[in-house]
Amino acid sequence: MQTKILKRTYRDAFNIPLFLLAGAGITQLHQSTPIESADYLLVIDSAENGTAAAASSQIQKVKVLTNFIQDKFNISQSKASTIVAEAFRNGIKRDLQPELILAVIAVESTFREKAVSSVGARGLMQVDPTAHPKKVKSIGGLRALYDPKKNISVGTHILAQYLNLSAGNLRRTLLRYNGSLGDSRSRYPEKVLRVYNQMRNTAKLGEQFRVAQLERSSQKSLDSTG
Repeated sequence: MQTKILKRTYRDAFNIPLFLLAGAGITQLHQSTPIESADYLLVIDSAENGTAAAASSQIQKVKVLTNFIQDKFNISQSKASTIVAEAFRNGIKRDLQPELILAVIAVESTFREKAVSSVGARGLMQVDPTAHPKKVKSIGGLRALYDPKKNISVGTHILAQYLNLSAGNLRRTLLRYNGSLGDSRSRYPEKVLRVYNQMRNTAKLGEQFRVAQLERSSQKSLDSTG
């Protein structure tokens, strides 16, 4: 029942087609301007625990971050929406902030899924197959690292493990991820955290805009009934 209520609420709030995968926490969303074979994949709280307000907030956050990445990194909307969706989905799964995942991608590969480093790290999150052979094998080997979804899945798994190993210390986590733990000169954490904060601020502004729109809409309704 709640799944049906949420589905109807999404349509009413955004006037866009939406298909909710019950209990899976994943929705497909078409913008008002159709994008061929590039549906938005939005990740929200699970349907049984979610509320219309929380879902509305998540949808706005995903849209704002998608637009931000598309513009700043000059990539297609379909690519940006897929990457943001995977960051949200894996963020929920691994208890990581999606903005942090996106910031790591920005610094590691500037959102180039075919990127290869001088030491052989591959894909969006620059996963090193020699350092994580079992994880790479589990997704299908080296070639699979060029698949955005599989790369983000493995990369976030590694990031979450390093966060746990670092007892929640984000700077040490990022140094481990970059392979520069012990290098006092490394500025890698600062680079990631700068982008991370930029994305968080962008998402926050988007949320403030959404709330303001809702308040204006509510006020108009009151005025019309008064």
